[in-house]
Amino acid sequence: MPISQHRHVLEAPEAPAAYAANRVAPAARGRAGRSAATRATALAVISGDDVYEDLFTAASAMQSALTEEGFATRTSLGTAPLDGAADADVIVLYTALGRFTTEQRERLAAAVRGGCGLVALHSTTVLASPPDQLDEADRLLAELIGSRYVSHGPPPHESRFEVRLDPDHEVTAGIASFEVTHEHYRLATASDVRVVGWRDTESGTEPLVHVRQYGDGRVCYLQLGHDLRIWGEPAMRLLVRRAARWACRPDHEGA
Repeated sequence: MPISQHRHVLEAPEAPAAYAANRVAPAARGRAGRSAATRATALAVISGDDVYEDLFTAASAMQSALTEEGFATRTSLGTAPLDGAADADVIVLYTALGRFTTEQRERLAAAVRGGCGLVALHSTTVLASPPDQLDEADRLLAELIGSRYVSHGPPPHESRFEVRLDPDHEVTAGIASFEVTHEHYRLATASDVRVVGWRDTESGTEPLVHVRQYGDGRVCYLQLGHDLRIWGEPAMRLLVRRAARWACRPDHEGA
């Protein structure tokens, strides 16, 4: 069922007290007009067609994970809130094609350049225009995220595999490798991305998590997120939490 024209905003409940120490003050990264005591804000945006992606499970899991991490979180089914993208401290974006205008992508890119964090999930890198003829909207999104979907690769397009993680990056440190059943993506990546999660294949490694700096903002892409099986993995929810915290807090240069 297409959901791109249906917007539903959920207000997050108060984060558990146990997570208070992990809350990120927006003023710590210089966001104008914010008090040091203000909770960081997260905007989770889900848009597109749920025929191939389990967007409703993702929406619930993203809201829960971000709230547990201490963010004041709202979730929108539809891209309209991206008109005010600069108001959030971190945006978590999961699109499956659907309506996502060039103007909204421009505002999103400008917000990240200005210091807003971005976490992009799974099919957000699947673009409508051909790879060798990207239109302006798709070019903007690919340049912002740092990668684009190329293909599923050779069949089978889904398998059981080990997610291997970089022990030396803030997003992935201390998270043990774990096994999942998930669909495959082959990605074309920008030269400046740092791959911090991957799977091994017969033809080499396939990126699953990568990070980069974009202007004053940080960007993390997670290829995982296809259906309820992966959202039931505690390590996946922890990766979303870590990615959002890291993207929200660029207190040192570089990815």
